[in-house]
Amino acid sequence: MILPAALGLLVTVGLSSWVRRAGAGLLDVDVVVLVVGFAVTVVMTATVALQRLFSRQTHAHLRAMEHRASHDELTGLLARDELRARLDVALRSAYRHDRVVGVLFLDLDGFKAINDSMGHEAGDALLRAFGARLRSSVRSEDLVARFGGDEFVVVTLGLERESAVREVAENVRREFERPVEIIDGEILMTPSIGVSIGSRVSPGGPDDLLASADQAMYRAKKLRLGVEVFDDRQRREVLDRREVERALVPALADGQFQVFYQSIVSESRGRTVGLEGLVRWQHPVHGILGPDRFLAVAEEAGLLARLGEVVMREAVAQTSVWNHLYGPANHTQVGVNLAERQLVDPSFADRVAEILAWAGVMPRQLDLEVGEELLLRRVDDSNRVLHRLAELGCRIVIDDFGIAHGAFSRIRDLDLVGAVKIDRSIIRDLGQDNVARAVVEATVSMANALDIEVIAEGVETAEQRRLVVDLGIDLMQGFLFQYPVPADEYERLLGEHVLS
Repeated sequence: MILPAALGLLVTVGLSSWVRRAGAGLLDVDVVVLVVGFAVTVVMTATVALQRLFSRQTHAHLRAMEHRASHDELTGLLARDELRARLDVALRSAYRHDRVVGVLFLDLDGFKAINDSMGHEAGDALLRAFGARLRSSVRSEDLVARFGGDEFVVVTLGLERESAVREVAENVRREFERPVEIIDGEILMTPSIGVSIGSRVSPGGPDDLLASADQAMYRAKKLRLGVEVFDDRQRREVLDRREVERALVPALADGQFQVFYQSIVSESRGRTVGLEGLVRWQHPVHGILGPDRFLAVAEEAGLLARLGEVVMREAVAQTSVWNHLYGPANHTQVGVNLAERQLVDPSFADRVAEILAWAGVMPRQLDLEVGEELLLRRVDDSNRVLHRLAELGCRIVIDDFGIAHGAFSRIRDLDLVGAVKIDRSIIRDLGQDNVARAVVEATVSMANALDIEVIAEGVETAEQRRLVVDLGIDLMQGFLFQYPVPADEYERLLGEHVLS
């Protein structure tokens, strides 16, 4: 404030000199000078003060905007893009100084079910609590980010050996063996953790390390490992996936995909009552490839709907052949799986009608199988398509039933489902897990109330067959009865009694 006051003084002196030269009296001069000088000083001081205030507010606003852009609003952790940028800098430094950088990719186990049952507010509270616990479980210099949804990333900095990264991951996992506190109480929330490591010996860019850690996390979740480190075997899997992705489009154009068939059998009738069409890839180099080798890649590449339509067209055409060979009395009911893009495509029902008309097959012979988790997504869009398919005369079957939360009420509200197929993982655990038995009992009770059929998938042993029948299920599918086979091998099974 000294500078504005000094400037005010100079103005006062200059004004006094000018007024005296103009012939004003001494008293008048002093009064005018004092008033004007004081006013100038006040105005200039206020102006500078306001400028400084506005400057501080502007800087504070800019800092707040930068923080919002670089940090997750819910948890206060780093945001995805900011983490990627800082990871890039960290990797360059580590490679120069022969240090290692670890990337930990975390996904909360069972978060969707908790979020659905407790509500989004509780889910947000859990994410905030998880983020805070995660931040406190690593060193202050390590980077912690929320990557999106219930996915989090930790980047460890300045470590000298790769084993230290694994130690950090194990420490983080142990931190979540204690319940997390939220508003409504405590809840145990464990993460699946995938780890990738960048070093001078095994360098990689930010996207490479994040993708590798992500893949390791999925493996940890699938196999319930807790922590999984990306290794050479998984690196080969990545290369295989890239090879598959490059080959998918030419394979579709060349007609390399074919349909294998597996029976659905009835215990009470002692024979095959339907079948499911399952896609296989007749690879020119590797031979017959199962769906586990290419379906996930096809989905990521946006090709699953196209592949699904190929399977449907072949299965319907084959059904037409069997109709002519075995006559109307032995019409076969065949099921095919739907992809999400088909289920939300308004024109899909029209294409199904065209395929059935082209092959001369009745709609009631076609089962359209929708995965349980898929049924719970895009509800409004899928409702319209499913109703059109049901109006067409096709039977809607819910596949992989019993592994997601909320499907019971969805089936009741939808009121067009003809059958549910209990997931093979639940059938596998029957006799060993009371929860699995409870799921089957609840499913059978619901099906009886809604007058829909129940099919047990993945029946592989005589004991599983006995348990399924004891729980009131008549229809079964699995290796105990028949492995999936090509159409020409399946023909000899049609009409045969496959139960002993």
